[in-house]
Amino acid sequence: MEYVTHLQKEDPSVATTSVHGLSYTYPVQYYDFHVYYYAHNKKSTEESDALRAKLLHDFPEDSANGSILVKKLPDTKIIGPHPTQFWEADVRRPEVFVKVLSWFQLHHGNLSVLIHPQTGDDLTDHTKSALWLGEKVQLLVDIFPKNVEKAIPEFGVKGGLRIKPEDFDSHKTIIN
Repeated sequence: MEYVTHLQKEDPSVATTSVHGLSYTYPVQYYDFHVYYYAHNKKSTEESDALRAKLLHDFPEDSANGSILVKKLPDTKIIGPHPTQFWEADVRRPEVFVKVLSWFQLHHGNLSVLIHPQTGDDLTDHTKSALWLGEKVQLLVDIFPKNVEKAIPEFGVKGGLRIKPEDFDSHKTIIN
């Protein structure tokens, strides 16, 4: 995935530390928003591109400091469990999550948006604990391995470590 926005190298904690002392209920560490579109459909692709541009425009400070991490795949690539193309926005700070959630509720248009927590249990996060805006898309959940130790991808670090939920808050993110 290509990162459109990035954590600040000098101080990644700006994007990961609540300015109001808020936190999610354990084991939730952050949230992913997956915006689905169809690359073979010009109207769908244009709507998706416009929505991503509007998100960046409407949240310039949060996008610039990495509080909203936007990532996208090449239009020809599909990665499971997602059955079609998507781009995503990841949010660690609860006060930013509330703003982004309500923004997507008002602006997702014809696009489906999967919103799920990151707890280390990928199957449950993407299914039973997920929220949907628009039409629910059937996920390819067979790809999730069974009986694996719970681990959460490091927030905002391409190819980053997978961290145990209980160690997530004490982990120091270092951007090279």
